[in-house]
Amino acid sequence: MGERVDVLLVNPWIYDFAAYDLWLRPYGLLKIGGLLRQRGYRVAFLDLLDPFYPELPKRPRRKRYGTGHFFRQEVPKPVSLEDVPRRYARYGLPPALAEKEMARFEAPQMILLTGLLTYWYPGVRATYELLKRHFPQARYFLGGVYPRLVPRHAKELFPEVEIIVSPSFEEVVKRLVREGEPSGGPQEGLAWPAFDLQREIPYVVLLTSLGCPFQCAYCASAHLFPRYEAFDPEEVWAEISYWHGRFGVKDFAFYDDALLFEFEKRLGRVLERVLEAGLEVHFHTPNAIHARFVTREVALLLKRAGFVTLRLGLETIGSRWDQKVKEEEFEQAVAYLREAGFEASQIGAYILLGLPHQELEEVREAARFVFRCGAFPVLTEYSPLPGTPLFEEARRTARYPLEDPLYQNNSLFPAWKNPPWEALWELKRQIREGRV
Repeated sequence: MGERVDVLLVNPWIYDFAAYDLWLRPYGLLKIGGLLRQRGYRVAFLDLLDPFYPELPKRPRRKRYGTGHFFRQEVPKPVSLEDVPRRYARYGLPPALAEKEMARFEAPQMILLTGLLTYWYPGVRATYELLKRHFPQARYFLGGVYPRLVPRHAKELFPEVEIIVSPSFEEVVKRLVREGEPSGGPQEGLAWPAFDLQREIPYVVLLTSLGCPFQCAYCASAHLFPRYEAFDPEEVWAEISYWHGRFGVKDFAFYDDALLFEFEKRLGRVLERVLEAGLEVHFHTPNAIHARFVTREVALLLKRAGFVTLRLGLETIGSRWDQKVKEEEFEQAVAYLREAGFEASQIGAYILLGLPHQELEEVREAARFVFRCGAFPVLTEYSPLPGTPLFEEARRTARYPLEDPLYQNNSLFPAWKNPPWEALWELKRQIREGRV
């Protein structure tokens, strides 16, 4: 007999040219799992991306602070993407091991799938087809960024699956509990994301807020979370304390879109509690922080509390689309961070590459500016996201029909008619080597 569960959470395969575990966890899926578990549902997690699965043909390389590679197997790329001179792969467990994992469970009442990026839907579809063969009677739900940004596409591709588009975790749970009764008893206490259902916990993802009070032309945050919502700092501190004290977790990555906004009322209070308790932990900001909120006092507190990976949102300089921060604000922020003791290697600045009408020289100049300030540039390929102001302009310049999420993949440089592949790779090499 397999394990009896009410709800099976599924993190699906990724089909893409590149995928990397840079603190990449399905936060919403695990958050809903935690809330359901609190209500007495038996919840399990099937992670098809699990890099720690003991029977993988080759153990993926892991790096410091919990990041690392996924297991990867090359597969044929979609015919329509033959113009992209890169190899295509499935990331995650080989199919035979995925089926072996599915066989561990009795048929659950509900299966919850997530789609983290719009253009990763092929992996979601392949995962769903395999699940459907094993659990034909289960009730299926699909949530995440993919169905919320392109709900029509998701409904057409998954006609038998209920599509979840609500930004409220509590509203989603209210819908799910109408589907069936829990088989366990009420569980008091924690409703945090169920990271403990993983085979290992290399890091924990945190949120101090949802949404963003700002609206950048290329960002979908305001579309995904129309209302900015800040959480109680004491709850955030309790979450850090729990994962560190109970499971020995040392690495925490913030997913906030505006982490430093209202710093004194929110993150500052959390970090003071960390210092009071004497916790030796590492904090990371894979989502960019706003440089204009970095004061001397903020920089010192970030350093003292254990931040080791900082990413600032520069995006462009002199852009016709958006200027997230003025050059003098960025320069001052880096100066404060360096003064506080951060090394240049810890301060990355995101620079968008592949914007409509963008010239490579613009990117090169932005990288030079970052180096001059005392940080290092991190190139981020632009992905056209439906619902953002820049999406319509990207449609006009794109060589693909962007209505299909497959072509929203940043690896394609989809907003450019003819990507200069060799020049792009050379620019990336030069920036990595610091010789722009």
